[in-house]
Amino acid sequence: MEKDGLKNMKGIEKPYRYIFWAGYVLVFAEAFMTLKVNLHKITIGVVSIKFHLDQVLHTTVYFLICMYFLVGEYMGLKLFKNRSFIKFLVVVLTLATVTEVVQLWVPERSCNVFDWLSNIVGICVGVGVIWGTRRMRIRD
Repeated sequence: MEKDGLKNMKGIEKPYRYIFWAGYVLVFAEAFMTLKVNLHKITIGVVSIKFHLDQVLHTTVYFLICMYFLVGEYMGLKLFKNRSFIKFLVVVLTLATVTEVVQLWVPERSCNVFDWLSNIVGICVGVGVIWGTRRMRIRD
């Protein structure tokens, strides 16, 4: 019975990969878009708070990318046939870096080291959750 379940999961491996790459392209494409939203100030009633929501969004996006990988791994799906985790890590770190660097040439956008660091923090937290989950599964 378990073999049938794994066989059925292999049928969704291709869509799993396509969804990952579609999201990858969308994150990359967003680096070229100009946004007219101020993500550095939150107004609640009459009180304004200076807050770097932009960095929170960067961290969250890259953390969620890692969680997508983890869910696929938990379901027995792989983004790459060999050394899937290492290749995933290289691809996501490349995306995190390239999306910031290309903003040097995009009007009304800027390459921001703190945004890049926020991307890396999201990846590190996500990788920590992946490793922690793997360790818990090994114990069981």
